[in-house]
Amino acid sequence: MERIIMLRENNSEIGLYTRSATLGEEYVMVEQFIEYYCTKFMRDNKKNNLAVFIEPRIDSGFPDIVLASFKPTILNNWSYEREALDVSDLKLLSYLCTTLNTNGETIISKLGLPEKQTLKSLEKLLDAKFVVRHNKSWKTRNICDIFSITKLVAVEAKMNNISKVVEQSFLNTRFASHSYALTNAANPHSGTIQMFSKYGIGLYCKGKQFKKIVDAKKYILPSSYLSFQFNEWIGKALAVA
Repeated sequence: MERIIMLRENNSEIGLYTRSATLGEEYVMVEQFIEYYCTKFMRDNKKNNLAVFIEPRIDSGFPDIVLASFKPTILNNWSYEREALDVSDLKLLSYLCTTLNTNGETIISKLGLPEKQTLKSLEKLLDAKFVVRHNKSWKTRNICDIFSITKLVAVEAKMNNISKVVEQSFLNTRFASHSYALTNAANPHSGTIQMFSKYGIGLYCKGKQFKKIVDAKKYILPSSYLSFQFNEWIGKALAVA
């Protein structure tokens, strides 16, 4: 298995769709940052692998870069049934991660989903060995057995006017463990730095080289169904390779 996999093209086989990049200065900066991050990852990380997503389509748009550090054992618990899971199933899985034990009736009332759809998703999650049922209650298996991503970094790039990227970077905290903005402004104003710190968003700047100006707040994974979505995209990509 290659330690770094690049996922920049549409791949209907795994359900991943991307946006075509617009050529220009921002595109060049993004490509240079990916090279910088990959080089640093290979130097500093000897245990895990890295998946690089370029402008993947998610429900809130197209984050410029998503960098997923994942355990190379991701395929150890892989199965044909797992490949059949869709967004609705992952949303239910994400909900179950937030509860200790809950029955089908509670799930239906809390999520407001049709009973038939809910029961079908529960059956698919059970077949994929993501959940277990005991005494009419449902719960997820150990997260370490079903979720292999150890760090999920989202990066939004913007030339110069970095304030415009704050909103999208903040949205990315819904699924990422770390959310960053990337700009070519070598010396951002103190007010900009304070704003990023306030919202827990990290900041990379590019002068002669890339430099991390603000550390991003760390969020626990998986934080939403989108965290699981990136995990499953990686597994599916490796399974069909």
